[in-house]
Amino acid sequence: MPAIIIMMGIQGSGKSTFCAKNFPEYTRINLDTLRTRKKEMDALWQAIKRKENIIIDNTNPTVSDRKKYIEEGKAYQYEIIGCFMQSKLEECIERNNSRIGKEKIPSIAIACTSNKLEMPSYEEGFDKLYFVKITDTGYSVSEWRA
Repeated sequence: MPAIIIMMGIQGSGKSTFCAKNFPEYTRINLDTLRTRKKEMDALWQAIKRKENIIIDNTNPTVSDRKKYIEEGKAYQYEIIGCFMQSKLEECIERNNSRIGKEKIPSIAIACTSNKLEMPSYEEGFDKLYFVKITDTGYSVSEWRA
C-alpha cells in the first residue's frame, strides 16, 4: 500500500531536512516550491495516479489544512502517516535567522503559524502518527500518544 506522509510544524522546525534525510525516494510536494495550490494539487494527483509514495512538506498547521491530503489519500487507498515536528518557537526563529535569501522568512510569520498550530489526531483519518524532534545526533521519532 502506498503512503502519504503529511509533515506538520512551524517554519524552521526541520521538516524539509527530515524529509530529505529519511525519505529521499518519496515524491516531495511542497507549496513553497510549486508556488500555487493548483500546481500543488496537480502534482499530488500525478503522484497518486502513479501510485507513488508521497510526502507533503508544508507547515500544515490546522485540521483543515491537512484534510484535503487525507481525503485524497484515503480515496485512493493510501496509508496516511502524520509526522508532527516538536519544536520551540525560539529555536525555529533562530534556525530561520541562519537562512539566506528567499528561504528566510519574517519572524512574525513563524509566530503566526505557531499561534494557529493544531495538534493532529487519529480522528482526522491518520493511520499512524509520530512526534519528531531534532536532537544533537539527528532526529528522535516516537509514536503519538494522544
